[in-house]
Amino acid sequence: MEEISVKGMDQLLADAVLKKETVKGCDDETAYHVALSGTSNYLIHTGISMCSIMKSNPQRNFAFHILLNDISADDKRKMGELVAGTKSGVTLYYINDRIFQEMLHKDGIAGYFYRFLIPLAVGPEGVQRVLYIDGDVMCQGDISPLMDIDLEGDIAACAEDSPTGKAEGLNRLHTADYFNSGMMMIDVPAWNRESLSQRSAAMAIERRRSGMRLESHDQDILNVLLDKRFKNVSRKYNWTYNMSLRGFLQKQKQFIYDPEAVLIHFTGLVKPWRTWVQDLPAVQKYNSFRMASPWRNIPLVGPLSHKDMHQAARHARRMKKIGKAIALYAAYFGAKLTGKK
Repeated sequence: MEEISVKGMDQLLADAVLKKETVKGCDDETAYHVALSGTSNYLIHTGISMCSIMKSNPQRNFAFHILLNDISADDKRKMGELVAGTKSGVTLYYINDRIFQEMLHKDGIAGYFYRFLIPLAVGPEGVQRVLYIDGDVMCQGDISPLMDIDLEGDIAACAEDSPTGKAEGLNRLHTADYFNSGMMMIDVPAWNRESLSQRSAAMAIERRRSGMRLESHDQDILNVLLDKRFKNVSRKYNWTYNMSLRGFLQKQKQFIYDPEAVLIHFTGLVKPWRTWVQDLPAVQKYNSFRMASPWRNIPLVGPLSHKDMHQAARHARRMKKIGKAIALYAAYFGAKLTGKK
């Protein structure tokens, strides 16, 4: 079934990139290639991730490849400002979201599947390897060892998911290991020889058509296709940090921030640009890059829904800010009673 579907994916994915635009060319043949993706409303965070890479690796230049569905004139200007005066560059790839319609989850977000396209997009430019990271990843250290790693014949280098995420993934898939797809160091020619973009798209469509419960958007699919084909690297290259909190009577997870980790991945619903988590050390580190970026004046995002208010209240209680917690719980229950989502 998959092989038949794969043959039909070539034309589908050939129509994926509507336009390519160079914001600024990369003037260093030894530059590291880094890919990120995001829908238009997420590019602020993508830009801050890019800034963290550059600030944490001042000795290196980067060719950034950004897959997006649209971009504002202001964000495009800021992308150029970020690399101005350096030999680093930025290329934008405008994606046709319609090709993902048969793959979508209930949330309807096509952006999760953009990473399927990265090797196809950069391969024709002669890129041999590219580092993909999510837009909620912060770089705070030297990524040269990861960029220069010997893949020893594997298609990608990836890090295991959090202990809980790994256990759940292994239970679902029964693969040899389970990685978090928010960071992948990809051997581009090897990926394209194996038609992994086409096979990923075919599997996503088959899962949707079958009525199978869809987990983790792209992540389960990539774990199946790269089973025993990825090099397992230290979690310091994808340190998952989840700030979402559980209910009142449930045992809370610890926030374990590793200041020695190279890439911090802010997983979960609560992100470092939310107002109520600004007292956490990991978020304060993130803010140092936000303030160093062209997006420094973009305001933080407060609670927008009753679920946000609940998370903010839980966080205040955890941090022993009792008065603030009471006020937030009151706002939460008020929003619930008035039907605010």
